[in-house]
Amino acid sequence: MKKITILTLLIAAVTNGYCTNADSATFYVKQAIEQNQNRKAWEAEKSFQKAIEFDPANLEIRIEYGNHLVSQRKFFPAVAQYIKVLESNINHQVALQKMTEVNFQLHRWNDVVLYGSKLAENNSGKEVKYMLGKSYYELENYGQAQKYLYAARAENPKNIDAVTLLGKVLIEMSNYKQAINVYNQTLELDPNNNQLLYELGLLYYSLNDEKSAVKYFELAADKGFKTDLDFLENLGMAYLGQDIKKGVQILEKVLEKKPGNSDILFQIGQAYYKAEKFQDAATTYFQIYSADPSNIRALYMTGVAFQKKGDKQKGIALCEEAIAKDPSLAMLKSQKFSF
Repeated sequence: MKKITILTLLIAAVTNGYCTNADSATFYVKQAIEQNQNRKAWEAEKSFQKAIEFDPANLEIRIEYGNHLVSQRKFFPAVAQYIKVLESNINHQVALQKMTEVNFQLHRWNDVVLYGSKLAENNSGKEVKYMLGKSYYELENYGQAQKYLYAARAENPKNIDAVTLLGKVLIEMSNYKQAINVYNQTLELDPNNNQLLYELGLLYYSLNDEKSAVKYFELAADKGFKTDLDFLENLGMAYLGQDIKKGVQILEKVLEKKPGNSDILFQIGQAYYKAEKFQDAATTYFQIYSADPSNIRALYMTGVAFQKKGDKQKGIALCEEAIAKDPSLAMLKSQKFSF
């Protein structure tokens, strides 16, 4: 009888001890939640730690603690909590979702793929397909990026982030017409989205369709897109191919804040040259050379423009001067030179 009594007491002690630990853990979790609601983040963190000390196997407490850490932007400690959960249950859906989200914020693309793929296998998780598509894009795996971004778009056609990124992926894969279709289909659903209109303008510009580029750039501006220097530069460049005067007027606004920018001046010079406005082309090319005497090709193109204008003697002299400074330019004599 003595042995039975001792055994019974031992069982009771263990049972009571477990209940006490579980009750204590519950108490500290409730306390942490209240402290968090009262904006006592540091105290809440300490209470969560106490709760885990009493019940380290409780996965839900670790999830709550991890969520609290994320809210405080303490991402790496949060990851440690979620990993503990996954060590106990590799298929824990909440922990997988949280790991995918946190690693996405940290730009740890391989880890997003690792955890997000487990959710995608069961077609579960929130915005997981977009996060996978973005991660594969950053990892330059455009085939997989395309797969998941199409899936993200199917789930939510108005997910503009997914659509614009899908457009970029398709461009990387040289599927330009497909990219345009993606943008246009989405614009049917959201015609006032200025970001999407601007992205479409950039796409048309990359395809050398300046007329369509101008159309969508201006539509974007009409819908409230910020007309900053980048916007004005792209709009001005697009206009150069169809209305040089207007293009130059727009680009001059950019040059006021980027004086002497050789890239912009060169594009202006090229536009004048193609339009056979050779005096304007020569003036622009020489402006580039004057600002940067090491840009010998600009000097050479000044000479070419003068020759095209009919001032052959002056043009030849400038070309010979350029060749003397940079002998490699001699090969351009027998070629149709293009900057």
